[in-house]
Amino acid sequence: MPLGGGRTGSARTAAALRHARARRPRSLALLRDLIRHPTVSADPAHRADLRACAELLAAHLRRIGLDAVTVRAGRVAPYVTGAWLRRPGAPVVLVYGHYDVQPAGPRSAWATHPFRPTVRGGYVHGRGAGDDKGQLVAQLAAIEAWLATGGPPVNLRIVLDGEEEIGSPALRDHLPGRPAFLRADLAVVSDTRMRDAHTPVLVTGLRGSLAVRLDVTGPATDLHAGAYGGAVAEPAQVLCALVASLHRPDGRVAVAGFYDDVRPPHPDTRARLARDGPTDQRFLAPAGLRYGHGEPGHSAFERATVRPAVVVTALQAAARAAVPHRARADLGIRLVPGQRPATVFRALSAHLAQRVPRGVRARLTPLFSCGPYRMDLRDPSVAAASRATTPVFGRPPLLLPSGGSIPFVGDLAATAGTRTLLLGFGLPDDNIHAPDERFALSSLHRGTDTCVRLYGELGAL
Repeated sequence: MPLGGGRTGSARTAAALRHARARRPRSLALLRDLIRHPTVSADPAHRADLRACAELLAAHLRRIGLDAVTVRAGRVAPYVTGAWLRRPGAPVVLVYGHYDVQPAGPRSAWATHPFRPTVRGGYVHGRGAGDDKGQLVAQLAAIEAWLATGGPPVNLRIVLDGEEEIGSPALRDHLPGRPAFLRADLAVVSDTRMRDAHTPVLVTGLRGSLAVRLDVTGPATDLHAGAYGGAVAEPAQVLCALVASLHRPDGRVAVAGFYDDVRPPHPDTRARLARDGPTDQRFLAPAGLRYGHGEPGHSAFERATVRPAVVVTALQAAARAAVPHRARADLGIRLVPGQRPATVFRALSAHLAQRVPRGVRARLTPLFSCGPYRMDLRDPSVAAASRATTPVFGRPPLLLPSGGSIPFVGDLAATAGTRTLLLGFGLPDDNIHAPDERFALSSLHRGTDTCVRLYGELGAL
């Protein structure tokens, strides 16, 4: 169904904005309550925390007026669904967000407790503050404002995922069957970043992802380093050599066939990225780096958004004063349009198999994968998002790609043909997936106002 439903009056939008602004303290309180739940989907020890947070969200959705709110069992964590379908003939907008988070890591790395939210210096600090609980609260506050002032001009479905950080396995399994709670004309996701606090970004695409694990095993047990060192192939050393072989010295991926299906970015795209994207210096500044590294001939921003990459995310070899019998590496491969996870996995497997010496065994295991996503910039919802953003930030959003992946978004487009507006409010220095994660109060407030306006604009198409 095409978007439609008639232009929403500015008076109704203004009423929803007034309601949202009056309830800003309650929105902040909800965000703090969400952060207090250590919803680490990768850790089985936190299943009770994930369930408690899902129940909290379901109760909140019922309280603000959504219908048929349900907590559904996922593979590891629940997901929450709800709907408001009271505009016959109007489009259905699916609002997707996630409440699970990455592990916090060592407590000593944090200035404040990761699950005791602290408001300081204009930011809310805590694990999940920026990814994705703060951005999710902005969406929920906008929906609440519309429901409290007569209802939005569009129909709404809500899906809050508890497994996004582990690839959304349960939701992605549902997609081929097109269940009712996933049927929509358009999806809206706030789980991306702006260029800076004053420059919003409508994300034009996401890279795909292939996560794999490389295990190298050798002797039956750990060996005394003095007794055996230099006489046997060492799994940890072999692992390091295999990982090092994945890249050439100049930063280009050295795996044969890796680039075979990669299409170079269009010259117009490169010109737009050079004009609107960050310079290398600005892009690297939040990482505390002066120099980047990677595929030659591309800016740091291009390498991180429109070019593929092989990233080492973990190395393990636990032994002291001994030759460890096992070593492991986790790799994250970022994919661009044209690349298929299965094809890249075969190329990577062949590359590594040719380099394993006698005396050890290596096994490459796929963990999960998702395809890339690209938004058609001719879609009328893109112009609607621009009109919603301009009054809040004083300028339309930049149209830029993101280097991240949201598995559900790519599958939603591939299996159901549902296009997705990726309009997020995080900042480059929010430290997502790192210690001292935070979310700016200004992002929460401006994000809410933008979402209020967005639903009004979508109803006017």
